[in-house]
Amino acid sequence: MKSKVDSQPEESNTDNDFSEMSDTQVRRRVPSQKKVVHKNKLPNLERNVPIIIKNNNFVVRTIWTIVMILGFMAVLWAGHIYIIGLVLLVNIGIFKEILGLKRNYEKELNIKYSPIINWYFFGIATFFCYGKLLQSKLSEYTFKMNMLQFILNYHNIVTFMLWVTGFLMFTLSLKKGYYRYQFRMFGWTHITLILVVAQSSVMIMNIFEGIVWFILPCSLVITNDIFAYIFGVSFGKTPLIELSPKKTWEGFIGGCFSTLIASFCFAYFLQGSQYLTCPQHQLPFSPFSSLTCEIPSVFISTQRQLPFSLLGIDSVYFSDFQIHAMVFSLFTSLVSPFGGFFASGFKRGIKIKDFGDTIPGHGGITDRMDCQILTGMFSYLYLHQIVLPKAATLGTVLGYVSQLSFNDQQELFEQLKQTLQINQ
Repeated sequence: MKSKVDSQPEESNTDNDFSEMSDTQVRRRVPSQKKVVHKNKLPNLERNVPIIIKNNNFVVRTIWTIVMILGFMAVLWAGHIYIIGLVLLVNIGIFKEILGLKRNYEKELNIKYSPIINWYFFGIATFFCYGKLLQSKLSEYTFKMNMLQFILNYHNIVTFMLWVTGFLMFTLSLKKGYYRYQFRMFGWTHITLILVVAQSSVMIMNIFEGIVWFILPCSLVITNDIFAYIFGVSFGKTPLIELSPKKTWEGFIGGCFSTLIASFCFAYFLQGSQYLTCPQHQLPFSPFSSLTCEIPSVFISTQRQLPFSLLGIDSVYFSDFQIHAMVFSLFTSLVSPFGGFFASGFKRGIKIKDFGDTIPGHGGITDRMDCQILTGMFSYLYLHQIVLPKAATLGTVLGYVSQLSFNDQQELFEQLKQTLQINQ
């Protein structure tokens, strides 16, 4: 009678045997090759496989670059609301990629509603940021929609109660054996929302002050990246930072000066379009609609006297917008690249090459937007603190009026009526 062990089929332990043997023993066990093919005598196809793959990656990367540029231009001309949709899609993509770095899909099979709760918090963060930023733009609709008026009037408390609901859902979903993972994902989700969604959402306010305030910072980041690459490849010798060995001081400095000059010229080109420079005070949903206005003074070129005569030239014409563009170029050249360095260090820390593979040939959306997020926050603060005049807009006033009681609104109406009659 055979034993239990003898009755079982014998498994191959080749891998285990080799792992426990010395190099000498392995060489003895492996039969010698009768014919050794020299590396230089390999077929051309096999020798050129890395080159073929590299060329294919370059072709794919180029095609998708063209697709992204054309798609971006189409969205820009479609209108403000569609640009907001693009920003939202980018936020969704970044959140999905960063969240996926820490997700354990096997564990989540045993945890109820774990991914749903994470995306629920994303929805709350989006509701809070977009609602807060678009409150003045939505004010004109509050008189027609009572539910919208209620949400805008009590936006903060509504957001908090929605978050509390998510907090209760998360607490009730806690499961023994998975506490550490669940709390780690809870913290990871909220950090991502603060660093990514909150910062990138402010870009939408720049859009309504004129699409040019959205195009310019985004374009300068790309421009600096291109020039830094050109100068780095052509003259680069001195490493810039350990996190990115391919970055050099020559590329960094050359990119800075080139972007500075390009920003001045590019701003001159952009300020000539009313569609790009006119602020938008409404939310038009019809695509490719025209937009006209009286050109803001910041975009009008004026004569400036030079402190000294240069080749017989005593004065030049340029606008304030061109000066602001040069400030943006300094930030995108000196500070924004560190957003990319930060992302590189993070990827090295968790040992990944890219945040995702959403864009063929380019990696993930986060890989393309790591510098844009920091630039978007700076452009928002610079625009609203330095460029724009500190004056109340019609949307802001309507927002305050919508929060008044009916009797107060009637009294305000009567006072406005009297004021208008006096000023006639």
